[in-house]
Amino acid sequence: MGLTFLTPLLLAGAGLVAVPVVLHLLMKQRPVPRDFPALRFLRVRAVANRRRLRLHHLLLLALRMGALALLAVALARPTLRAAGWLADGEGPVAAVLVFDTAPRMLLREGNRTRLEKAIELAGQLFAKLPKGSEVAVLDTAGGGAAFSPSVTAAAARVERLASATPVQSVAAAVADGFRLLESATLARRELYLFTDGSRGGWEAGGVAELAAAHPDVSLLAIDVGAGAPVDFSIDAVELSTEQVSANGPLGVTVTTSRLGPDADRPIAIELLGADGRYVRRAVKPVHWQAATPGSVEFELTGLEPGVRQGRVVLEGSDDLEADNARSFTVAVGSVAGVLVAAPPPAGTTALFVEQAIDPAVLRKVGGSRFRTTVIDIAALEATPWDPFAGIVLVDPPPLPDRSWELLGQWVASGRGLVVWLGPRAADAARFSSAAAARVLGGRIERVWRDAAGENYIAPASLDHPLLAAFRRVGDAVPWEDFPVRRHWEFVPLEPGADGDQTAAIPVAGYRNGLPAILVHGVGRGTVVVFTTPVSQAADDPESWNTLATGFEPWPFVMLANESLLHAIDTSGDRNIVAGAPAVVQIDRRDLAAVFVGTPGGDDFPMAVDPRQGTVTVTATQTPGNYRVRSGGEVGGVSEGFSANLPAAATDCTPLGAERLTALLGPQARVARTEGDIVRDVKLERVGAELFGWVILLAAAAMAADWIVANRFYARRDDTVVATPAAMAAAMAPSPSSAAPGPRGAA
Repeated sequence: MGLTFLTPLLLAGAGLVAVPVVLHLLMKQRPVPRDFPALRFLRVRAVANRRRLRLHHLLLLALRMGALALLAVALARPTLRAAGWLADGEGPVAAVLVFDTAPRMLLREGNRTRLEKAIELAGQLFAKLPKGSEVAVLDTAGGGAAFSPSVTAAAARVERLASATPVQSVAAAVADGFRLLESATLARRELYLFTDGSRGGWEAGGVAELAAAHPDVSLLAIDVGAGAPVDFSIDAVELSTEQVSANGPLGVTVTTSRLGPDADRPIAIELLGADGRYVRRAVKPVHWQAATPGSVEFELTGLEPGVRQGRVVLEGSDDLEADNARSFTVAVGSVAGVLVAAPPPAGTTALFVEQAIDPAVLRKVGGSRFRTTVIDIAALEATPWDPFAGIVLVDPPPLPDRSWELLGQWVASGRGLVVWLGPRAADAARFSSAAAARVLGGRIERVWRDAAGENYIAPASLDHPLLAAFRRVGDAVPWEDFPVRRHWEFVPLEPGADGDQTAAIPVAGYRNGLPAILVHGVGRGTVVVFTTPVSQAADDPESWNTLATGFEPWPFVMLANESLLHAIDTSGDRNIVAGAPAVVQIDRRDLAAVFVGTPGGDDFPMAVDPRQGTVTVTATQTPGNYRVRSGGEVGGVSEGFSANLPAAATDCTPLGAERLTALLGPQARVARTEGDIVRDVKLERVGAELFGWVILLAAAAMAADWIVANRFYARRDDTVVATPAAMAAAMAPSPSSAAPGPRGAA
């Protein structure tokens, strides 16, 4: 703690304490001569009174001197500082202003957004910066972390701030601010964070450790959040598939949430037409419950072939427009041909896979996603592969190196291969040739057995696109009801082994921790490997699992379809998070560039990678539907993708004061109004003024002087009153003096 004075020159007024001393000396009471003949009584009383008056005068003198000294100190405005004797407290400071500019800052309250309130409060803060200060402005949308040329330039940048898709979290932006302050040349360093104090801004964690590591930096968080936020939010849109046949249905699952009281508001789904306008396809009423997630299901049919884009929208408007719509893109086309190769009898060993991906019921009505052709695996090389988008190998035996090499070349051209390994692989050494390892991304080593039947597929997470469809059911998948008694132990290639060949990546494992499903990229194509088969009958005593033969084996049906969709879908990214790069497959090596159309209606050219036949679009910060075009309607390219904000970018749920304080750390302070900012800046930079307390003490000293003076100079009961009788007695001669003396003696 340190004590300093805002107006130290006024301390010279403390010299006025000499005035009572001078007056005391000048006005000192002098003895008055008495002409009475007998003064013995008066002399005794005078001595006692003189001693008492001397003490009274000294006490009054001390009180008056103290009152004057306290008055002088009060006028000098004493200030108690937070740390040390900071004589340069009013000098220049190095200040970093960090703004949360995520779309949730557009939430309106009182016809003003959170970002507008932050900009207004920042203007008040700029007015309080000392001359010569260095200021930097950072935000969650990224940009350079550097001090502005002047305070005026920094204020102008704050005025230009706009909401944008965040490229970093609030904690990451604050970390950039701390690093920038480390390079500051000024001694005093301050960091101001403008945030709405919502849950979405702090999903990546807090800054308590950072603040503790920088004790020399003053951290003030300005909470501009709404007091009672009200919002309808469309959090996410899940598609049943991103590639659907022309006659197949498209399932759309919409996840919702509500801030505020219960309400009713419909949700609509719209498709983008050729004229660039959205056409409404369905509307559903929705009852929104406060703080309770909701879900709405749509099913679209009759989609025209080609890349189709749409959006899910909220009917009407609310306080935050950024989460009132979500976009999506799907590829609608003819039924993809799939070649299923299985050991003889092929019709029997491939039955489960065939009925899972191309069921007879859907084939009759034209609703199948795939059109399968089943062959004996011995005829694999003799069958033309060009008409097929994918090949499924069911329980393949060891194949010649030539077959694996041809499969590798075919997959690398942009096709898909799914392999269900089973007992016919027989000898692991013979099956796992170098050519097979290059295609599969690894080797099989041995058969793992579980006689107790306690092993089953147990995905650790559903983050991989192949398993994305299972997110809609989550923990409801009864994997344990389909035990896997045997499976191959598959070992991915070591990095750098077999030349430049990459290794397979496990996406799901068994309960025992070994890989169950692996994905391997070969050129532009994809290989999916299952380490257990689905080719054995239910009554086979040597059956390796019950995936396809158990009670209601719908998880197997989903796995068979999703794995094949993932393998043959080479169109690139169709639905991404805003701000992430999108890779769009063009399948045209003769094009040098294409035009990308943004949701705002702008077009810009992008170069095509001649080796991969892809376009990588990085300018995806604006949410909505993007179109990738080149040429005309006939013979041209027409692709697209959708970008959506992450749910955290629009989550306005308040954290609460205690949680926010815990995330900021005990050293940080939180201000919510302009008055709070003025107070906290003053306490940190100027300190706590003690004028009020000192002037109160001065007043107390003056009051004590008045009380004491009245007490001392009041008439006392023992005061001798000079009555005529007393005067006569005092004037009477004593016996010793009664004798006559010489004539003329006084």
